[in-house]
Amino acid sequence: MNDSDRRPLRVAVIGAGVRGTSLARKAADSDSPVQIIAVAEPDETRKLAFVSEFCIEKDNIYSGWEDLCENLQACDAVIIATLDNQHSGPAIAALDRGWHILIEKPLADTLHDCRLIAAKQKEKGKIVAVCHTLRFMEGYRRLRELAGNGNIGEIVHIEHMEAIGNLRYTHNYVRGRWAKESNNTFLLLHKCSHDIDYLNWLIPGRCTKVSSFGSLQYFTNANAPSESMIRCSDGCGIAGSCQYSAVRLYVDSDLTAWPARDICSVPTRDAHLAAIKNGPFGKCVWHADNDVVDHQTVMMEFESGATVTCTLTGYSATNGRRIRIQGTRGEILFDEAAGTITSMKFEASSEIVEKLPSSQAYHPEDKDIVNEWISSILHSTSVTVDASEALRTHAVVFAAEISRKENRTVLLDELTEDI
Repeated sequence: MNDSDRRPLRVAVIGAGVRGTSLARKAADSDSPVQIIAVAEPDETRKLAFVSEFCIEKDNIYSGWEDLCENLQACDAVIIATLDNQHSGPAIAALDRGWHILIEKPLADTLHDCRLIAAKQKEKGKIVAVCHTLRFMEGYRRLRELAGNGNIGEIVHIEHMEAIGNLRYTHNYVRGRWAKESNNTFLLLHKCSHDIDYLNWLIPGRCTKVSSFGSLQYFTNANAPSESMIRCSDGCGIAGSCQYSAVRLYVDSDLTAWPARDICSVPTRDAHLAAIKNGPFGKCVWHADNDVVDHQTVMMEFESGATVTCTLTGYSATNGRRIRIQGTRGEILFDEAAGTITSMKFEASSEIVEKLPSSQAYHPEDKDIVNEWISSILHSTSVTVDASEALRTHAVVFAAEISRKENRTVLLDELTEDI
């Protein structure tokens, strides 16, 4: 397609949840003409809402990606925003149809499938853009600029913290849809694949060695208070003092605000009470069916000798990432929650604090991700993170999980001989 071709880029969406719908909106409002022409979504409520918003014709409405990829005609590109363990099937099928792809991170939930997608992209010569959002966020781009301008010398060590607020952790990863690895994927890949991608983007050269430790330590049956019940609504003896009480969080709260709005679309007390009595969000956090880790640390060594620690934890009073970059001539501190970057040079007696602009928009960086993807399709240019680049940094994540489970240091050469 070239500049003289006035036909809109025809885009289908696989997975019409919050992320898929948001990316579709960004595409429809992009700098180039784009038409959202089809959707595949198994949830009827989400599907109908998407169809209504984007005026999808009835012949282009599908419940599953298989039917869409087999039967949809006159399509140029597809957005894939399914659960993490449902990426590889539609990605391979879409590339076989000759469609370009914008895919949510992670690229796939196994290294094998990441390899397949990267190989298929190369075979078909299509654009595959992976939504590694940190590379596009203003604060993180500024941090990389400061770290790379020579003011703090050569990077020696990076300390990175992915802090998940304790209530957000229990909502999403103890009671929520990502609580069990078999239903989605392991937590490091789901929550930290873009963190590890970003850290590998900060340091020149490749990561050579990885170690990792972590476990599900606290939110288990063994730690359940003696007065607790399987469900918070069953007469729990500590309901009045428990910060994780489902009744307090999801019923006796603002039903239109997070987290209560997540569990029920009907903002009435009776509806929310029924939801916690019958659904996963009513289970005691010590009696849930969760199995993903609640804390994990990854240690990386690079060709240059630089080292990195990346810590993921569900035991934080605040949400947001914190990064300390230490160089031979100074250090930089980044606090996402505070919205500040603090630079300190060893020879200077003062520090420079930059206040980052705040945004209330949902993932404002998506606009840049989507515009770059569409521009790459129209003008045959490259994207920031394609399937091959995602494979390179995802390999570090898979190496970390091998290390955690096998209790050993993993050399990246074990996984990346052909990457």
